[in-house]
Amino acid sequence: MAGLTSSRSAFAITAKEPSYAEAFYGTSNGLYKGHWHDGTRGSQVGDVPTIQEILAARPTIRKPIRPLIVTAKTVLADAIRDERRNNMADKVLSADVVPKKFPVEAKNMTYPTSAKKGADNPLYACSSQSIGKEVPMAHQITDRYFPSTNAFTKGFVDTRPRYTGLSTAPTHSKVHCALDEAY
Repeated sequence: MAGLTSSRSAFAITAKEPSYAEAFYGTSNGLYKGHWHDGTRGSQVGDVPTIQEILAARPTIRKPIRPLIVTAKTVLADAIRDERRNNMADKVLSADVVPKKFPVEAKNMTYPTSAKKGADNPLYACSSQSIGKEVPMAHQITDRYFPSTNAFTKGFVDTRPRYTGLSTAPTHSKVHCALDEAY
């Protein structure tokens, strides 16, 4: 299976390379035997090469085997992360969270025209029509807001709430009735 071919002038390692599973999951205890890989007993070793010959025979020093890491480009996840980062406004000193930019600017706001018959007649005008008649200006719309997320309540993993009511029934003792707790 694996062997050493040696002569003082040329030395080559002929042992097979371990697979990923053998190198990563193999135990070192399974390697303890009284024999070499080629079957030779450990006490009958003849010409053993020096460490310099062994290191010179290795072609390159390989990196140690590590767990597999996904290195694929996540285009969609990166786009979502960048969009969230772009929606953040400047930090406010008095707030504990970073505010978000208000999603609409004043120049992009429009109101639909009223479809009621006679809506432009001043005789039938009411105060609710005059409130939203003009579009807001830039100074009338906020530039940031603090939306509330339900991240706190998502942390509760119970499918249904636990019973948190007050139990007023007496606790009966299994030993003696004098040990009952009536509170």
